[in-house]
Amino acid sequence: MTRRSDQRGVALLTMLLIAAIATTLIMVIIERQARVQRELAGQMQQDQIAEYNRGAVLFAMAALRADARDGTTVDHPGEAWAQPFPAYPVPGGMIRPALRDAQARFNLNSLIKGGNVNATALAVYRRLLAQLLLPPELADSLVDWLDSDREPFGAGGAEDDYYLGRQPAYRSANRALSTYGELRLVRGYNSTVMRTLAPWVVVLPASASKINVNFLTPGLLEALVPGLAPSAAVELLQRRPLDGWPTVAAFLDNPVFNGVSSEIRQQLQDMLAVESGYFELYTRIRFGDRERLQWSLIARHDNNGRLEVIANERNPAWVPEFEPIPESVADKKKEEGE
Repeated sequence: MTRRSDQRGVALLTMLLIAAIATTLIMVIIERQARVQRELAGQMQQDQIAEYNRGAVLFAMAALRADARDGTTVDHPGEAWAQPFPAYPVPGGMIRPALRDAQARFNLNSLIKGGNVNATALAVYRRLLAQLLLPPELADSLVDWLDSDREPFGAGGAEDDYYLGRQPAYRSANRALSTYGELRLVRGYNSTVMRTLAPWVVVLPASASKINVNFLTPGLLEALVPGLAPSAAVELLQRRPLDGWPTVAAFLDNPVFNGVSSEIRQQLQDMLAVESGYFELYTRIRFGDRERLQWSLIARHDNNGRLEVIANERNPAWVPEFEPIPESVADKKKEEGE
């Protein structure tokens, strides 16, 4: 009887052990299934966000094509594409696009022209750095990153001998910047510098060296014209025609330029334009519990409206201020239970 009782006890323990193992396996399977479902849901959200961003890009392109069909060659803030876009409610979220003229800022790649240092652009960039209270050596190190030689440019220059001593080591690019984020690799360009500089500069192909006067900001105008008083820059841009200046000559015909030398006037003529070939699209997308900020660079290759997205970046270093979601949109989303 004792042996049978012992056998029953062993059998019971064995069954309990098997039940415990089975329960554990079931819990593991359930947890794995839940994790897979979360991952799939997250991936579906990411895919949906990507499609919403693609829709915003197509919408922006349609606005630019409509502008090209109007037959006007002057780009200015009064055009339809430059107006604030409304927030668009979509199933499960909201899209807020903002289209901006990319040639309203200083193109960092314009510091090199035809393989050589562009002295005019370099002088403008130095003045801009001074206005922003940033170290002047930043201009030297950036020139070295862009030019093709191996000799340091100025006191703040940096070539391979500097970058190979970093941890981890790397070499100077000796070519044009591909993205604004690449500046993090250049000597002296830390996060604080990049945040300060971002509203004033842009990374475009080196050929896009001209700045559209119809989208100029007073601070950048001060950097373009040495000795220009801040109040004069503000007053001039406040008197900008509703349809923009039709030509650069008309812009330079303002009395504020009467005391400007012929050399500076010629430099301005070469650096300025009234039309643009590059546009930035900033898209804020809210979908479910996720939010993404996407930047796209759109190139307009000719006046026939041929457009192409040539760069994309998530969470760019700088974005224009977005208007809040209109109350009507928020209320509608609540009523629909989204």
